[in-house]
Amino acid sequence: MKKENKTKGFFTYLRKTYRFAKKNKKDLIFIFIGCIIYCIVSILSPLLTAKRIVALTDSLWQRLILITFVILFVEFVRNFIRFCNNYFMNRFYFAIKKNIQSKLTKETLKIDMHTLNNNSSGLFIERINEDTNTLADAFNIIVDNGTFCLSNIGILISMFFLNKIIFFIYCLFLIILYFGQKYAANKILEKNKIAKKTKEDTSGFISELVRGVKDIKILNAEDSFIKSADKKIDCLNKTFHIRNRTRAKFRLINDNIRDLLDFLIMIIGIFFIINGKLEIAMMLIILEYRGRIISISSDFENLFDFVKTFNLSAEKIFDILEGDKFPKEVFGTKKLKKAEGNIEFKDVTFQYEDNQEVLKKISFKIKPNETISFVGKSGSGKSTIFNLIAGLYYPQSGTILIDGIPITELDKDSIRGNLSIISQNPYIFNMSIRDNLKIIKDNLTEKEMIDACKMACLHEFIMTLKDGYDTIVGEGGVTLSGGQRQRLAIARALILKTEIILFDEATSALDNETQAEIQKSIQNMQGEYTILIIAHRLSTVINSDRILLIDNGKIIDEGKHQELLARNKKYKNLYELELKEKNIKNL
Repeated sequence: MKKENKTKGFFTYLRKTYRFAKKNKKDLIFIFIGCIIYCIVSILSPLLTAKRIVALTDSLWQRLILITFVILFVEFVRNFIRFCNNYFMNRFYFAIKKNIQSKLTKETLKIDMHTLNNNSSGLFIERINEDTNTLADAFNIIVDNGTFCLSNIGILISMFFLNKIIFFIYCLFLIILYFGQKYAANKILEKNKIAKKTKEDTSGFISELVRGVKDIKILNAEDSFIKSADKKIDCLNKTFHIRNRTRAKFRLINDNIRDLLDFLIMIIGIFFIINGKLEIAMMLIILEYRGRIISISSDFENLFDFVKTFNLSAEKIFDILEGDKFPKEVFGTKKLKKAEGNIEFKDVTFQYEDNQEVLKKISFKIKPNETISFVGKSGSGKSTIFNLIAGLYYPQSGTILIDGIPITELDKDSIRGNLSIISQNPYIFNMSIRDNLKIIKDNLTEKEMIDACKMACLHEFIMTLKDGYDTIVGEGGVTLSGGQRQRLAIARALILKTEIILFDEATSALDNETQAEIQKSIQNMQGEYTILIIAHRLSTVINSDRILLIDNGKIIDEGKHQELLARNKKYKNLYELELKEKNIKNL
């Protein structure tokens, strides 16, 4: 039953994989035709070789020359078929790999935030980079190994006409090798599963280490991370060593069985020759092609190995593409081409997995082109509000509306295509300033780019650079200061021309002078966009139309800066604490 299930699973996954190759099915047809011709040619080769040896030993020179020309023609045909098959196989392989990787990357981006947060990035990297290779290889390996296997079986069949006893001995040993290799493949698969899981974990850790290298250096934590990396790498190497050791053990047994077969064939062949039941020419053919016949068991072993590896990789990939293990974001179907900027929360309650409530029945309204700020202590729920507006999470209860439509009814583009988020650490790509802006809009004009940078208070700085807008900024924008990265992110948001712009702690890590520049950028946008600001520094929000004070997941007060300063003790304490910290820094 298990065998049937595995075989059924293989063909099910293979059929699903074929969906990614439908546009290249002509290549596959050519490959199959070539394989059939190749198999026929392979069956003819030993028989023609046998006739050539007989003609040579019997001094039949004209016949020998004719057979030699026929063999040359057959070999030319085989070489040409092999060349054509390699060409179509390569084209087919890269087409299917591209399609699978594109689809897998697209589906990975759809996975909901809860699942992404609970899984290592290495898991997804391994599946996109490594497991897709296995799926793309499927048809090539099946066709390649299948063709070679069939041609070798053809050679085995031709042995039947040379000597029936030796033919049956070959068959007996091939059956023994088949079952032995089948058992070995199951044992190796168990070790391979452990090795792949360890590799995913290690890749995830190394990925985090590389991304966080700056903080590791600042924290002087190199030794600690090196120790952890050494442990994971050591564990990874051990699991692969165990897998390879298991494979080597079974290969040793397999090789000894093959050597025993060689010995028996030689002894039996000598016996037949002495007794006049086998010609020396026929024995030479049997010896010449014995390696191809014995390799039939290896062909099956490779196919069985690949089937198990393929099933393992396919399971991992289709878990993402189709399974419930990695749930995708769910959006509605209503479309909102251009938002006006109305946002409303009605009794919204939210909690992250296994945590207490972060927001507790909060309600507020934001009108188009208003500038609204959210202030409060860390952990009070400010960033969660932004995550909910962006549709990264959905509340456990209550309703969020954009332009009067519940966010759960809107499609993805209606939500995220109408807002921009500028975070504390915006990601800047390792390309020129121009290209960092053009990734937002392919047909970006020079005027649109300069206007956006002027409004973001960045144009003057760019003009001081040697290469201007063509300056390469390095990975993560390393050649730019924190404020310059923030203003570049603001320029990107302006190019998008979304009605709603969210600033998530955008000035918290900046010095006062840079903060003032960012504030000026925000002021340039006020009245034209719906602007929401989360601010650690209250000096950033004093010009807001309204300030919402959040504490312990609730809105406890709202109003303008001076109003809150006059009537709310908690707000006043936050403001006075900021002034005190500012005075200490200026000492």
